Amino acid sequence: MTGLPLPLIKRPTYDHLNPPPVVVPPINFSLVAPGVYRSGHPNRKNFGFLDQLELRGIMYVEGLDDYRPDSMDYVQMNNLMLHRYDLSDEADLFTSHGKQIVTFALRTILDTRNHPLLLHDDSGKSTVSLLCGLVRRMQGWSLTGVFAEADMFAGPAGGSEGNGVGEDGREYIAMFKPRKFKYDEIWKPTWVV
Repeated sequence: MTGLPLPLIKRPTYDHLNPPPVVVPPINFSLVAPGVYRSGHPNRKNFGFLDQLELRGIMYVEGLDDYRPDSMDYVQMNNLMLHRYDLSDEADLFTSHGKQIVTFALRTILDTRNHPLLLHDDSGKSTVSLLCGLVRRMQGWSLTGVFAEADMFAGPAGGSEGNGVGEDGREYIAMFKPRKFKYDEIWKPTWVV
């Protein structure tokens, strides 16, 4: 029995339906203010996401150990500035050296030539929350709002996680005088009051 030959049917392709690559933000990632972001330490899974931010720099504020090799490779391959300030020991905040480190870090954040800028510590919680608290003070936030945001990211310092902005950090934020802080106002972000 011979039948009619079946016509060749071209199978449809679905290449145009392929989803875009998945991008994964770093842990505890958030926008702080236009041009400034915060997070925990980024890793390889996060680099595609970071590419979309078109960063000019990254600020690491926890310790002075060698920066993770994969993150250092990312910084070098993308010609980013890596700013390193160790703010991990809140007890140092009230020393002249500690105040100097905070001043350098905050001046870096308040200079739009460094934006877009990612601020991070290892977890995106306590140390970065301290710096973000100072940024919020520069924006005119109340202490209640500053501490509520810090607790949202890090949990209360005395809480079950125990890694929020500590008493020294809260005191430093409370005593910080935004109007007396000296920085280059030519490059001031529009979000500073």
